[in-house]
Amino acid sequence: MFETIDHIADIGIRVQAEDFSSLLRESVRGMFAQIADVEEISGACSQKIKLEGVDQTDLLINLLREFLYLFCSRRLAVKKLYFDYLSDTALEGEAECGWFDPQKHTLYNELKAVTYAGGEIETTFEGMAVTIIFDI
Repeated sequence: MFETIDHIADIGIRVQAEDFSSLLRESVRGMFAQIADVEEISGACSQKIKLEGVDQTDLLINLLREFLYLFCSRRLAVKKLYFDYLSDTALEGEAECGWFDPQKHTLYNELKAVTYAGGEIETTFEGMAVTIIFDI
């Protein structure tokens, strides 16, 4: 589950999930919900991913930055995310993506960057939570 939060001159989301893999998936879903309606995006392709981080928070930020880069450079919007391997500091997997077409789809926000501001993953009664701020 994610919710959009107010942040001065930026956009933020608060993500909650049962476990780390769900937190990663919900964070990606939350980020793309700030960009466009992913359900409207057609076409199908897959994108392999392999990333590392120094800890869970760094891995999460690196994942979001990778997908933001792919959206900005190739107009790929992630629809689903699968992990073949996941630890606190590394992941391997595949994303099902669609092609964003500015002629057909509405761009909600142009995200410039994923920041570390407020980005520390917390343990909660429900599992895990994180606040993520995006520069717009």
